[in-house]
Amino acid sequence: MQSITPSISALRTALRTPGSLLVDLLIVAAVVSLVGGLIAYGEQFSAPFAQKTEIDLSWTALPVYTFFSLCRGFAAYAVSLTFTLLFATAAARSARSERAMLPILDVLQSIPVLGFLPGLVLGMIALFPTREIGLEIACIIMIFTGQAWNMTFSYYASLKGIPAPLRDAAAMNRLSRWRTFRVLELPASMIGLVWNSMMSMAGGWFFLTVNEAFKLGDKDFRLPGIGSYMAEAINAGDVPAMLSAVVAMVVMRLPKEVVVEELVIRLPSQDPEQLFDIVVGWGRYAELFGYEPQSELLYLSQPQAAGAGGES
Repeated sequence: MQSITPSISALRTALRTPGSLLVDLLIVAAVVSLVGGLIAYGEQFSAPFAQKTEIDLSWTALPVYTFFSLCRGFAAYAVSLTFTLLFATAAARSARSERAMLPILDVLQSIPVLGFLPGLVLGMIALFPTREIGLEIACIIMIFTGQAWNMTFSYYASLKGIPAPLRDAAAMNRLSRWRTFRVLELPASMIGLVWNSMMSMAGGWFFLTVNEAFKLGDKDFRLPGIGSYMAEAINAGDVPAMLSAVVAMVVMRLPKEVVVEELVIRLPSQDPEQLFDIVVGWGRYAELFGYEPQSELLYLSQPQAAGAGGES
């Protein structure tokens, strides 16, 4: 009988072990930096509209620009995730909605991302002519159009692929739509949602240079960020600045994908013990694995079946 997880008691002991002082100091420094960065981005978000944005190619400006782009990427991902959960759930639960919503989604994903840019930017500028908020919203929406479609199709396919016995069990237990979403639909779609979230973040990042460095004729609609930094470095032929921007993008991508994965995995804000009980309950009901409360171990087969030498 082969264990597929470590002992739960060992995991609890590890979680109770105090961390080192260095780790605590790093966490405090990260939190302070995050708060300061968010304040700076808030000031940029609501700053007066600038007719021409000057991009500083010095290395000292690069961390600030990188953080601004990171904020836009996360804001776009939050919008994309919300859209995915609402749109795909509505399409999967109603056959009438499905017939209308899926063709609309298919048409939207077939439109090139840059096809939205000129009209969207000009529309946002018309709505907010005196503040940078119009350009910021336009940039976030543009990144959203590079993220949302594959996430939505993936989540929709996961919902349609949930086995009927699990749906029947949810109905017999009289789970509300919200409870069904939390304990059945979201966990069942987690693998595809996490994978496509990372792919979507990469897809939105692909158009960052165009989104942040957009010009239309003699109009300058640039925003301070890693994309406009890279575009300015290319125009100026500044090779060290280009290499610095590439390094910043690589460094920024690693923690961002980890955070995105954790965000999606931990979306059902439940007590860990309760979440573990739910997973064990559904897994044993579907005969996916077994569980021994005495040893607190999960197994690929039911203990009695494995002990008898049979297959589960």
